[in-house]
Amino acid sequence: MTKYSNDFVQNLIKILKDVPISSNIKKESDLEKIIYRIIRDYTAKTLKVDDDKIDKVVFTHGVNWTESKIDQNVNVFGCSNTSDIFIKEPRLGTIYVELKYAPRRGDKGANKLSDSLQRSIGQSIIASLVHTHVICLIVCEAKRKEREKDYSEELTELLRSHNIEFIVRNIYV
Repeated sequence: MTKYSNDFVQNLIKILKDVPISSNIKKESDLEKIIYRIIRDYTAKTLKVDDDKIDKVVFTHGVNWTESKIDQNVNVFGCSNTSDIFIKEPRLGTIYVELKYAPRRGDKGANKLSDSLQRSIGQSIIASLVHTHVICLIVCEAKRKEREKDYSEELTELLRSHNIEFIVRNIYV
């Protein structure tokens, strides 16, 4: 990891923590489209990559996904793990971005926050075996409850020690 790649990731984290996300989003694929555009624009501007070349740097489903799979797949126990958004550039190394959308409690078939936390932590740890940086963003539709004993900071620090940046935030209404 270089200072350049660390600075790139830290600035991207700030953007992802603060960017307004519409309450109209109701599924993860909608979230992915919005976050992909934000990451793509930030990457192109920061790295000074032309619009015609950015699709060789930032990858996502339905755009240029197949081209990135050989570089981003992390295989463990016979299972292949891929990210939702993937960045590959010599100055940065590889950045694996995992997204989760956690709808309100009680929605049928919903991937609620507890499910999203557990799954994304596992995916992020697996990704950290191979990739320079891992960013996990969970966006909650409902406001999170405050609890007396909460280990969020400890978990975030533990994950950070494995080059995993973990963000859990709400949709701005």
